[in-house]
Amino acid sequence: MPYINIRLAGTLTNEQKQQIAAEVTDTMERIAHKPKSYVYITFDEKPHEDWAIGGKLLGNNK
Repeated sequence: MPYINIRLAGTLTNEQKQQIAAEVTDTMERIAHKPKSYVYITFDEKPHEDWAIGGKLLGNNK
């Protein structure tokens, strides 16, 4: 049973999450031959200030 965690800085709309979930699930079915009902996806959205790249917080780069 695939478990996929999509982690990102910022937020997505429910419509964006639905589209991503559908496409990732379709990809797992097509390539990994996993039934759609077996694919679990979570979205882990974090504020920009909780992420740093190159030693700088993303929240400071806005």
